[in-house]
Amino acid sequence: MRIGLLSGKTLSEHHLSLLQPILQDRQFEVALVVIDARPPKTVRQKVIENLRRGCGAYILVRAIQSFLPEPARGIETEEFCRKNDVEFLETGSPYSPEIAERIRAYQLDLMVLLCGFGIIPEPLLSVCPKGILSYHHGDMRKYRGMPPGLWELYHGEREIGITVQKIAARLDRGIPIEEKHLPIYPTDTLRAVRERLKAHDQGMLYAALKKMADPDFQPTLIQEFGKVYTLPNFRQWVTLHTRIAYRRLRCRLPARSGKDP
Repeated sequence: MRIGLLSGKTLSEHHLSLLQPILQDRQFEVALVVIDARPPKTVRQKVIENLRRGCGAYILVRAIQSFLPEPARGIETEEFCRKNDVEFLETGSPYSPEIAERIRAYQLDLMVLLCGFGIIPEPLLSVCPKGILSYHHGDMRKYRGMPPGLWELYHGEREIGITVQKIAARLDRGIPIEEKHLPIYPTDTLRAVRERLKAHDQGMLYAALKKMADPDFQPTLIQEFGKVYTLPNFRQWVTLHTRIAYRRLRCRLPARSGKDP
């Protein structure tokens, strides 16, 4: 099965670990990487854009938190292609009909969205006969959109889903190919939930590709999709962390016996 990858200019260590079993399986051939070369939005642009949506304060908080980031690890996408003898196509117009036609010429069976690109429209969405696969860190029956893990913690959920979906035209309304559910513990922080998601989504993309390569595979369609969530406003951000702190504090308090002294 011939596979194309949709990527930004860099691939993280996490992306590389997802790709490793695919590169080692001769059933699959990574024939093309399409690189989204559009310049990323600046923090200022993100704040202004999200202020109009009522979420600018949250973006500002995240920007402050990013002043002391963890060291970036990974590889330039072009370097990945050279090391693995994969052709690449770098473009600042990833959704143009011209790019779709150039991709179609590679006769790919499907593509995998790793990073970059945003919400994919036509004609790119249907350029491959088996479509485009993508991760969604959430159960699409309840939580669509973003940020991963945030709204599950906000609402006090006891579990969170991971989905590898075949992308559809509307946000997170695709066909689930591979799914998994993980517990959320009362002591969890947002970072802890996200680290658990990354630790347990390993192998899911490979498993989904194996299913897509099976001509007898019939996915189960979702009958009812959940609400679309987006970035929280500042009040919701504060509420989230207040609830997290309260749950963590309750877990540290000694259990009461229920008997009078």
